Amino acid sequence: MVPDPGATRPDGPSSLRELALLFLRLGATSFGGPAAHVAMMEREVVRRRRWLDEQRFLDLGGATTVIPGPNSTELALHIGWARRRWSGLVVSGLAFLLPAVLASAALAWAYVRYGALPEVAWILYGVKPVILAIVAQALWKLAPRAASTWSLRALGLAAIAAAAFGVHELVVLFGAGFIALVGRRARSASVASAFVIPHAVPALATAAARC
Repeated sequence: MVPDPGATRPDGPSSLRELALLFLRLGATSFGGPAAHVAMMEREVVRRRRWLDEQRFLDLGGATTVIPGPNSTELALHIGWARRRWSGLVVSGLAFLLPAVLASAALAWAYVRYGALPEVAWILYGVKPVILAIVAQALWKLAPRAASTWSLRALGLAAIAAAAFGVHELVVLFGAGFIALVGRRARSASVASAFVIPHAVPALATAAARC
């Protein structure tokens, strides 16, 4: 995909203006909750502007799942930090939240002033299919890297099944993470054994013969 003409190189820092404009737009157009927000950030930050690669984006997204609070807002903060450290974190976070703050304030004023809220349900009916398409596209793009082995794919399916049966999301999250960590260490140990043992046995036999 052709990057934005005004985008910075992946290895160069983004300007605060770029961060502010991007997250203001995302904050004003990201309907549908955190999943849709994250999908839109992936499209803009990874595929369009190439500010982060897929693995870095997945790492930052994974970090947000173990921090209390809204994942999409935390991801905006992480992206800002990755591009411009503290100044980027502050600008990205404020820019992403500002549209929602202004919209909430306007709705609160309308409710207090008129005793009712404007009827906007018809807008959501048109937005929902678009949101689903954006989320599905992001999942399709990131899934191969996030679940790069058959064991991780099986673990992902097991986590989905556990969540579907009502297991608390924190139990699913930390349980799947623990299983993945144990599996990775077990594989590392087996690889190390396969490399060390064939060399260690002859060395020990030689040492024993000399004794």
